[in-house]
Amino acid sequence: MAAEEDKRRRNTAASARFRIKKKQREQALEKHSKEMSEKVVALEGRIQQLETENKWLKGMILEKNGGTEQVKALLERGLNARDASDETKAKDAKAKANSERKDE
Repeated sequence: MAAEEDKRRRNTAASARFRIKKKQREQALEKHSKEMSEKVVALEGRIQQLETENKWLKGMILEKNGGTEQVKALLERGLNARDASDETKAKDAKAKANSERKDE
């Protein structure tokens, strides 16, 4: 009888420890999630700021050069090159992630 009671007490204590650890893990995940959400908001704000600045600078260039077709073509070519570069970086990152998963 005493052995069963002891086993029950140890099990109760282990369950309590597990619940505490689980709650701490959940709180840590929620904190991390909140931090990442805040970071996303900050980065989206920064993106908006940079896009606005980029448009403003392009407008200044076009205004200074009288909006010549040559300048417009250079700006457009630069945008296309950047888009292609972004796609290449995304593909490389995806390939690297897949490679790392295979290594695990």
